[in-house]
Amino acid sequence: MQSRIVIFVVLALLARCSSLGAPLTNATVDFEPNLPLIFLDAKEQIVSDRKVPCTVKLVSPGQTNTASPLTGVVRFHGATSQAYEKKSFGLTIDKPVALAGLSESAHYVLNAAFVDRSLMRHKLSYDLFRSLSSPGNKRFAAASRFVEVYFNGKYRGAYLLMERVDRRLLQLHPYSSNEVSHAVIYKAIDHAANFGQSGHAGYEQREPDPAAVPYWRPLDEFNKFVSSAPDAQFFDPQTGISSRLDLDNAIDFHLLVLLTSNMDGITKNFIFTRDATVPTNPHLKFFFAPWDYDATFGRNWEASRVAPTAWLSNHLFDRLLGNPAYRDRFVARWKELRDKQFSVKTVRQMIDDNAKTLGDAALRNAQRWRAQAASLADRLSFEEDIKEMKDWIADRIQWLDGAIAKVR
Repeated sequence: MQSRIVIFVVLALLARCSSLGAPLTNATVDFEPNLPLIFLDAKEQIVSDRKVPCTVKLVSPGQTNTASPLTGVVRFHGATSQAYEKKSFGLTIDKPVALAGLSESAHYVLNAAFVDRSLMRHKLSYDLFRSLSSPGNKRFAAASRFVEVYFNGKYRGAYLLMERVDRRLLQLHPYSSNEVSHAVIYKAIDHAANFGQSGHAGYEQREPDPAAVPYWRPLDEFNKFVSSAPDAQFFDPQTGISSRLDLDNAIDFHLLVLLTSNMDGITKNFIFTRDATVPTNPHLKFFFAPWDYDATFGRNWEASRVAPTAWLSNHLFDRLLGNPAYRDRFVARWKELRDKQFSVKTVRQMIDDNAKTLGDAALRNAQRWRAQAASLADRLSFEEDIKEMKDWIADRIQWLDGAIAKVR
């Protein structure tokens, strides 16, 4: 029998070397970890509307706990999810670092996935979208790793450490006040982001920094065109939608929404972005990146069950599917993915692989939050949710075969 590893993290001593100068709590780990452990400490109360100083330390399984903690700031992350006791965190490290093998960055999210009993819906969805990349056609989504978190010395359960979808991840040009055109990132935050009207209602600006320069013109022009252009203008091969939007990316994004049945992610909770136009490429196009996929694979945002039979769309996708040539591309792409990345076998194997990676951490997480009995997510066991997901995806793909065939 393997001996249990007891790791004493004496963060109070290490804090003397940090810039915070505040004593940190001790954490005792009385189990053998199978995932990286993150020790997050903050002297001030964490809130959502401002960042407070913190230290962060990651210890991988089998490693000794000798490195100094990283310093940075932290706040609560998310919107509706802040009502749950198990909260997500947004981290900004003072210096960029590659945590848990992710790309080097100063910005990370520790996602609690409280309503997601499987703990994997975000990771599964983002990994699926990333798997659709091909040379010259990247599909950008957050890379992620499962971890277990201690906050101020207390065990908080299993989390998903995620990259932040930002300019670095999307490979956009940095902002320069000397340029006329700027790279943009808009996040859809409510259901007004359905491309059905002019303006930018339903969005928030992420890039450029809105505090430095509000920059809505690219999105306003796109929404005006999509919402009001006549069909002849909308589908014009030279100046129409194909000159303004990466259609292959749009198809893949729509198919991901449909595959996962992200009912809260078709008119909100997505990233809409475009690089800066430059002399060498003056006609850059908007493209999508997914975000917020815990309400997927048979679950809604509040963890209620979702049947595998819902068609999801918005004004933009409705207009696109009104064109025979686009419909042919859409159906052909579904058939291609249906036999590869979006096959029942592939998705079920990814579910099994994630469950294996989580291992005993999923059991510890369930034990930690057992007292939250009022939540549907906590009345369902990890094993039961995994089984339901695997059954649901088979039914979903079968239903989509018929639904997509009818769009012709």
